[in-house]
Order: sequence, then C-alpha cells, then structure tokens
Amino acid sequence: MSKINFEECLYFSSARINRVIAKVSDQRFSTMGLSSTEAFILMYLDTGDELNPSSIADELSLDRSTVTRFLDKLENRNYIQRTHKGRQVLVTLTDDGMKLQKQLKKIWSDLNQAYIDMLGEDAEERLRTLLNDDFKKIQE
Repeated sequence: MSKINFEECLYFSSARINRVIAKVSDQRFSTMGLSSTEAFILMYLDTGDELNPSSIADELSLDRSTVTRFLDKLENRNYIQRTHKGRQVLVTLTDDGMKLQKQLKKIWSDLNQAYIDMLGEDAEERLRTLLNDDFKKIQE
C-alpha cells in the first residue's frame, strides 16, 4: 500500500494554513467577544452608508444566509440596525457599533502585523497577493 502525500493536495495545503491563520484572527477578535466574521462585517459597515446584506456578502465572499445569521447576532447585541425600505433591507452601524471601530481597526492592524511576524514581510505579501490573484481567476 502506498502512502498518500497530502501536501500534494491543494485542498489540504490551503485548509491547513487557513486553520492557522483563522485561529490567530479568531483569538484576536475574541478579546472583544466577536468572531472574525462579525468583526469584518462591522468594519465593512464603517462607511456611514446604508448597505444591503447582499453587498456585504459579495464584499466578504460569504453566502447570503451566513451574512443574515451574523447580522441577527450583531443586531441582538445592538451593534447594527436593519431598516426595511419596501422590499429592500438596509444595514447601518448603531452608536454602539461605531464605538467599536477604533478597537477593531487596532486589532486589524495588530493581526496583519502578527501574520508578517509569522511569515516574514516578503512571504506574507507574496502569499496574500497569490491568494487574492488566484481568487480573482477562479471567479472569472
């Protein structure tokens, strides 16, 4: 019987590094009682504009049902408000959600520095660029 080399599998390799990267992110944002996804949604909403859930899903590459689930949690914690204009749902930050932005941006900056510290500046930039470029190719 031959041994399988899992490192030859793109899924295995990408999932393995994703687990490490996600763990670091989740640990940082958990200090605010937030998941990484909740934090990213709150940061994305920091435009002052009313955004619809579909635009949030598109920007963060999430399923719409996932965004709805996270918006429910954030609304229950009074960080966001959803308003209905006809058939359209619009999402904005509440005052409580706006108050989190400075701390979220600090954690975001620290998080990116942690990845640079882990990988080195050049490797972090190469990996991030490769992932973003390849994601765009897959979406075409």
